[in-house]
Amino acid sequence: MTPFLQKVVQFLRENPEGVQLVRRVCTEDTIEPPEEEGGISRALLVPEPDRKEFGVFEVPRTDEPTQFTHFIDGIQHSHLLYYQQTDRGVLPVVYGYVAAMVLARRGRELHPVPELTESEEALYLPLKAFDPNKFKRAGLTVHDSLEERELEKTSFATMLVRAGATVARVRDRLERKLALQWINQQTPSSSDWLLVDGSIADLMSALERRRLVKVVGVSKSHRTSYLEISWMLQVLNMPAGYRSSVFRPVREGQNEVYSWYLRLRWQAGASPTYGLVRVETPVLTSPDDTREWADRISAWLLQETRPLSLPDPRYDRLLYPFRMCEQYLRSRAPSEAVMRTAIERVGLFTSARAAS
Repeated sequence: MTPFLQKVVQFLRENPEGVQLVRRVCTEDTIEPPEEEGGISRALLVPEPDRKEFGVFEVPRTDEPTQFTHFIDGIQHSHLLYYQQTDRGVLPVVYGYVAAMVLARRGRELHPVPELTESEEALYLPLKAFDPNKFKRAGLTVHDSLEERELEKTSFATMLVRAGATVARVRDRLERKLALQWINQQTPSSSDWLLVDGSIADLMSALERRRLVKVVGVSKSHRTSYLEISWMLQVLNMPAGYRSSVFRPVREGQNEVYSWYLRLRWQAGASPTYGLVRVETPVLTSPDDTREWADRISAWLLQETRPLSLPDPRYDRLLYPFRMCEQYLRSRAPSEAVMRTAIERVGLFTSARAAS
């Protein structure tokens, strides 16, 4: 059992009032990780030399090897640990585990960067309905998952969803923190490139000063619609090895990246988003370089599709270094057996206490 879970066990032994442990989770109590993106946005077409209209183009073949040297990804795990009977209703308390890391390529091998590998265990709950000092005195990290005004009009199931979304935000912050550390370690003469699993728009906004950095993001989710229908139709019909025109996503308070779609692979009968990713780069200092860099980075990403990320079901869009990150982090994460051990230890204590 982890030191954090040991503290949780001790905390619940000392504060058992109203606590109901969850030994068996029903389907409605399952906490699914929220999608990374969602909604509708706008995009501005970025001019490329000799290309004034939106289109899709074959990525030029090149002998240049991929220049990506570092990769960052993270994982998250949420588990309904117990629920509390309070005067504000029945409130869920969720155990959340997040971790992120940077993987470095040395030659043809991938190695973790120890100083850029972090994890956090915490409880996620509607903190306004509890006494936060109790958790503080117990040395427990807690995150507030619900606004106080929402307490009386939010269902138990929705509270679980909010807790899961909060876990995802904490994971995003951890990944951004490690990426910023990597960026700040780079010198002007460095040839290293960082590939991020997901959007880098927030990362670019977080930089203390705007500058061109060798960081690229790859988004596998396509819930956000950036392009008008006629443009997106071209994207969904792209063959493997093709990319779209470059565009600039327009988000409230953010205008920090260039983006384009890239088809990594294709097979007959597949979904229209099979093998499709959206690439993000920092805004280039010279518009004349847009076409060259979009083609070069796309060619590097196509090289990163080997080997396949099987048996992961996302193998068509999940690049192999990201799968390696996730496997390494999962090997270090607390298992379900560890969670059940913690629950049983609290249960045995409360049962013995009730019997006496």
